[in-house]
Amino acid sequence: MTGTMTGTGTLIRLILRRDRVLLPVWIVITALLPASIASATTDLYADQAARDSFAAASASNPAQLAMRGPIYDASVGGLTAWTLGSSLALFGGLISILLMIRHTRVEEETGRRELLASGVIGRHAPLAAALAVVLAANLLHGLLSMPALVAGGLPAGSSLLFGLSTAAGGWAFAAVAAITGQLTASSGTARGIAIAIGGLLFALRSLADTGGIGWLAWLTPFGWVRLTKPYAGDQWWVLGLIAVFVTALAAAAFALSTRRDVAGGLIPARPGPAEGTLPGAFGLAARLHRGTLAGFAIGFERWAPCSAWRRAG
Repeated sequence: MTGTMTGTGTLIRLILRRDRVLLPVWIVITALLPASIASATTDLYADQAARDSFAAASASNPAQLAMRGPIYDASVGGLTAWTLGSSLALFGGLISILLMIRHTRVEEETGRRELLASGVIGRHAPLAAALAVVLAANLLHGLLSMPALVAGGLPAGSSLLFGLSTAAGGWAFAAVAAITGQLTASSGTARGIAIAIGGLLFALRSLADTGGIGWLAWLTPFGWVRLTKPYAGDQWWVLGLIAVFVTALAAAAFALSTRRDVAGGLIPARPGPAEGTLPGAFGLAARLHRGTLAGFAIGFERWAPCSAWRRAG
C-alpha cells in the first residue's frame, strides 16, 4: 500500500498551487457567512417573540421546509443553523464534487495523469491527494467559522458542531465524486452522475421534511447535517454517521481504481451511431443545452411559490 501512495505529498502541493486562488476564496467566504447571517438575524428579530413568530410562519410554508427543513430552535443560533445548514452542505458538496473530478478524472482524460505516472507516482496517489486537499479545505472552513460565531455571543460548543456539520456535507460528496470518478472515462459524465446523486439526496431530505416521513432524513447526508441539531441539543454522534459514510466510499474508490485501466472507466464507453441523428443546428443547440434548460425550469417552478409567499407576507 505504501508504494501505491508514493508521491502523494508532491501532488498535494501541486493541487494547492493550481487552486491557490479558488481554495482561499471558497474557505474565507464560507467561514465568514455564518457570522454574517447570525448578525443579520439579531438585527431583524430583536426579541424572542419576533423569532418565534418567524419560526411559526416558516413551519407552515412548504417551500421553506423543502429548501431548509424544520427549525429546531428559534434562537439566533438555531435560526442561523436553519438558514445555512442545507445551503452550505449543498454549496460545499458541489464545490467538492467539481474539485475531486478536476484533480482525478480530468487529469486522466487530458493525459496529464499518464505523464505524471512516468515519474515516481503511486497508483493511488492522485486520488489520495485530491481527497486530502478537499477534505482538509472543508474542515478548515468549518473550523474557521467558529471564532466569529463565538464573538457574536453564540455558544462555543454548538458553534463548533455547526461548523463541522457544514464541513461534513462537503466530505460526503467528495467521497461520492471519488466513486463516480472511477466509473466512467468522461469527466463530464462523472460530474453529472455525482451531481445527480447529490440532487437525489437533497430531494430525499426535502421529501422527509415536507411529507412528514422523518425517517427518510436518516438516509441522506443532507439529513445528517441538519440532524446534528447545533444550538438545539447538539447531537454530536450524528457526525459519526458521516464519518462512516465517507470512510466506506473512500475505501471503495481506492478498491475500484485498481480494477480499471488508467484513463478508462469501469463502465465501458458505448459506440455512437453510424450516422448523425440531430435535426440540424436547432437540434444540436437543444441537445447541448438540455440540462441547463431543464435545471432552469425546475428551479423556477421550485422558487416561484416561495417568492409568491414572500410578496404576500
